[in-house]
Amino acid sequence: MSFVAELKQRKVFRVATVYLLVAWIAVQAASIALPAFDAPAWVLRVVILLIALGFPFALVLAWALDITPDGLHFSPGGTGTKRIALIAAVLAALALFWYFRGQPALRPADIAKTENPPAVPATARSIAVLPFVNMSNDPANEYFSDGIAETTLDMLAQVPNLKVVARTSSFAFKGQSKDVREIGAALGAATLLEGSVQRAGDAVRITVQLVRATDGFHLWSNHFDRQLADVFRIQDEVATEVVRALEVSLPAADEKRLTRKRTENVEAYQEYLKGIALMPNRKVDEMREAARHFERSIQIDPDYAQAYVALADAYQLLREYAGGSAGDADRIADYLDRALKLAPDLGEAYASRGSFERDTGKFAASESDFQRAIVLAPSYASGFQWYGELLVYDLNDFVRSEQMLRRAVALDPLSPIVQDQLIQPLIAANRLEDARSELAKLQREHPDFAQGYITQARLGMAQGDLVAALRGVREQQARDPAALNRVREGCLVLQRFGAIEQALRCLDDLAARWPDYQADWHEDRADLILARDGPAAALAELKRAGKPDNGLTAYLYLCLDRDAEALALLRKELPQAFLDTPRAPFTKEIPPTILAAVALLRTGASDKGRTLLQQVVAVVRDHPTNPAMTDNAWWDVIALALQGDVDQALDGLERGVAAGVVLDITGLDTIPLLRNLRADPRYDKIVAPARARAAAQVAAAKAAGLL
Repeated sequence: MSFVAELKQRKVFRVATVYLLVAWIAVQAASIALPAFDAPAWVLRVVILLIALGFPFALVLAWALDITPDGLHFSPGGTGTKRIALIAAVLAALALFWYFRGQPALRPADIAKTENPPAVPATARSIAVLPFVNMSNDPANEYFSDGIAETTLDMLAQVPNLKVVARTSSFAFKGQSKDVREIGAALGAATLLEGSVQRAGDAVRITVQLVRATDGFHLWSNHFDRQLADVFRIQDEVATEVVRALEVSLPAADEKRLTRKRTENVEAYQEYLKGIALMPNRKVDEMREAARHFERSIQIDPDYAQAYVALADAYQLLREYAGGSAGDADRIADYLDRALKLAPDLGEAYASRGSFERDTGKFAASESDFQRAIVLAPSYASGFQWYGELLVYDLNDFVRSEQMLRRAVALDPLSPIVQDQLIQPLIAANRLEDARSELAKLQREHPDFAQGYITQARLGMAQGDLVAALRGVREQQARDPAALNRVREGCLVLQRFGAIEQALRCLDDLAARWPDYQADWHEDRADLILARDGPAAALAELKRAGKPDNGLTAYLYLCLDRDAEALALLRKELPQAFLDTPRAPFTKEIPPTILAAVALLRTGASDKGRTLLQQVVAVVRDHPTNPAMTDNAWWDVIALALQGDVDQALDGLERGVAAGVVLDITGLDTIPLLRNLRADPRYDKIVAPARARAAAQVAAAKAAGLL
């Protein structure tokens, strides 16, 4: 009889199948039950080892014992006895090898300190804090259970050399029963912290466990029975024990910062959490509601530093998306000042101040604050995101911008705004295929994320495709109609393709539908009227604005030969341009720098004026960017023409048109300061193809029903 046939006859296969099934159930039960009783992690490993060693023993017994109607008989004979013994020995050896080599060894030191969790390899120092399960009957406790996880996450995010996945991504799995391996892979986390909160009156039980994401193995667990007044101490304990479980070295100063309480008031804390939950999708109405929660949080606890930061962020983002309201800038500055007085080492506050400084044109100070922020809060994804935005939009450093934004994506892989901003340096660097790929991923994963469609519009502009750009604008407005600055951006897309009348109608509709809109749409309208009716009509339009823009007013004064008045305004608008040794302008300083140069040239300071124009040309040529990411595609051409280098200006214009640039041709055709460029007989021939392409795009948009 063959060996396999004999195994079947002796029912070895049947015994093996039943044993493995029972063993699997036993391991699953032990992995759940043992942590609940605070059993050290090595106990589960021993249980698995004993079950594994029992398997070859069961095989030998099945072979040796024969069950008959007469009873149990010992019958070890047969040709396969040596073989079954060898198989059993190999299986036992493999079980022991797994235990002593594949898993952490059962060392005397481990037995002496069984209360400590096993170490996680240094390469696996990453963690995602999942939302804790609300085990209470009252749904109102949901924010409380989320808050325990939120604050534990926030505290862990202060730890150096520990990657902590951001809340936006880790909380995306709330209410889902997904396998830990799937969650770990999606979040890029080697370990997961999960738990539950049961609240009855003032009594709270919090159960927490640290799980290895690759296989669901429980590394550490604990439960805390406390009174509600002790909830913040529980968070300190949980965060500190998790740091120890991960064996991350934590200096004393950082340990003190880790356990610093953000607020002692549970109600203030819950208002803060309600606001934070409304911020990720960047919808204007949700951000306004978030601001109200943050305001209530500060009213309840005036010393709550993080709430001041969150409120400053809400107002800053509302200014960006909806135009905000009068006095917002002063409020933001005050909130950030209060936050930093209350918590001078709060990394999130420096990140927010960096963003505010960027918005107010203080680019060097902004970068300094971002650099400090990412040191103090190394797992704060927004700090890396906003630093990346400064680098791409203002400093034209696309390589570093992408690095910062990819770091933000690693920390917050499911955040739509982080994914969206990663696309911007790709567009700026003219890596349009990469940008299309990232945009497709964003819209596939977050189809209702409104800001992503503005990025679609920018990509359309980068490709010279007005139809794609307007479709993106329309999709954005359908999802977030209150984002008025994005509506305004759509109007200006039309201007850049030369559709002046359509852009004016778009702005007029914006003003009619939202009369309280605070953004500078009068300035936009004046710029369009300049192209259509000339500088005198544009200046009259600008004066209808409550606080006309100094830069645009100076520009119109220059167009009207009112040079001295223009010079006085520009000295206030851009004082650094008038220093004895002016520094090179940042990207957003290029327009006023050009105007300052013209004013200097016209008032007798020719050398200073030429120096400024040469700096502009050097900045544009040293940091080339896709025209869609600037407010004019032809700054170098304009600067060269203004300093009298018409031949070089026309060469640059010809290269751009040959490369397919269609944006801003109307500006070149109508800017009064460029008469010398347009007077050259070569000008019309060079720009004719770009004019034709722009006109074809406008016609295509009309045919598509977008105009």
